[in-house]
Formats: sequence, structure tokens, C-alpha cells
Amino acid sequence: MRIIQVTDSHVVPEGRLWKQRVDTAATLARAVSRINTLGADLVVHTGDLCDGGDAASTARAATILAGLRAPLRLVPGNHDRRALLRAHFPGAGFAAGGAGEARLDWTHDAEGLRIIGLDTIIPGATGGRLDDDGAAFLEGALAGPGGAGGPSLLFCHHPPCAMGLPFMDAWPFEGAARAEAILSAAPPLRVACGHVHADVDRTLAGTVIGACPPLSPQIPHDAAPDRALGFLLEAPALRIFDWDADLGLRVRTMPVDHGPGPFFWFDPTAG
Repeated sequence: MRIIQVTDSHVVPEGRLWKQRVDTAATLARAVSRINTLGADLVVHTGDLCDGGDAASTARAATILAGLRAPLRLVPGNHDRRALLRAHFPGAGFAAGGAGEARLDWTHDAEGLRIIGLDTIIPGATGGRLDDDGAAFLEGALAGPGGAGGPSLLFCHHPPCAMGLPFMDAWPFEGAARAEAILSAAPPLRVACGHVHADVDRTLAGTVIGACPPLSPQIPHDAAPDRALGFLLEAPALRIFDWDADLGLRVRTMPVDHGPGPFFWFDPTAG
């Protein structure tokens, strides 16, 4: 089974550029095209789908993502609005019965793997949290169908811990100790997140907390909150999770855009 993660696309309304410089909608469209060549069984967008959380941007992103050949699941980021995501992505597998600002959690079981989407946003705030409802959902989801446990893969927007990135770590995750305790009791194979606009992993609670590089610009790893901050225009990327009951989980990062090549190892005309 192949799951592909994208994150932090920060789509803006038609006719605008992100920070007056970057066409984030075009990058998302290129990501969709690339994903469609990679044989995905499921695509997960881990939040900040849009930059302003407005209806026009959400609708624009939904139109682009409708081009995916694989099913889509998503969790909200701090720039998104739950009600708009629910309205524009009715097939995204959110738990039934929600409306307005109700949480957007979900589970997806396939080929012996439980895939979990955890809503970590605080509406109107930059940082994330694990509150009572989120903790109850996460404990139940990690327990597996019928409490039988089994391998799981957790997707969320915010890393549930500091990632060693001074600028982004300035917004601490509320409920980090509680999250660590829950993860320690039933560690998923990986916690796959976004939010920090950097390609960085760390270990915690018997698992790996892995931040996928963004589709939008990157924040320098050494950026500090006490000095002027700029962003980087490095290559946007996605993460591929290949699950096999025998081999386990394999993870790799792939750029959205093709590089030059492939080239022959040897000159084919040289005999």
C-alpha cells in the first residue's frame, strides 16, 4: 500500500501570489500531477491547505485536489477553517455527525494498517494542542479495531513536541506530555506532520515524529524568533509511505518536480 503525504500548500485566492512572490496554487497542481504518476492508494494532506482560511482559497484548493486519482484524506492546519474543509471535502472521511467547528478526526483501515488523522488545531491560534476530546479519540484510534491494536500510522498538522527549530518551537504544543504518554503506551510506526516548513525528524515515545517538507516555501532551520525572519524557495517535496505487512513501513522524501535524467551509466554507443 502506498500513502503519499503533502503539507502546507498555503493556497491563496485566484489572481494573488503568496507573499506577493510564490504561486502556491501552481505548486499544488504540480504535486497532484506528480502524485498521479506514483501509484498512490491514499493521499493525506496534513493541513494549512490554504493561507487565509477563506472560502475562495479553500474552493480553489479543492478544485485542484479533485484531480487526484487516489482517495484524499486531510487534517486541518492552523490556517484552515474546519467548517470550510468539511463543506468542500465531503468525501474526506471525517467522523460522521460533525458541523461547524466540530473536530475533523478520522481513521482509515487498509491492508492491516490503521491510518489515523488527528485534528490538533486551536481555532484562531498558531500553535496546536491535544485536548480531552483529542486524547480520547487518539487513545481509541491507537487501540485499533475492536481494541486489538496492531500497526498504525498517525497524521496530524502540528508536531506534538518541540522539533529543535527555534522559530517554530516558540509556539509550544499544548498537551505535549499527555501526547507523549499516549504515544508511549501504543507507539504508531510514525507520526507524520507538517506545520514547521522544514524537513526534520526526531524520536519521541518509541516512535519517529516526522515533519514533511512543505509545498510552500521553507523556514530556515536556524531561524530564531528574536531576529528578522525570511523564507527559502527550495524545491517543494512530498513524502511516500510504502506499507507491506512483511517489510513494514518504508518512508522516502521526493521532490515534486522532476530533475534532469535519468542518464546512462555508460555511453551506449561505446560498445
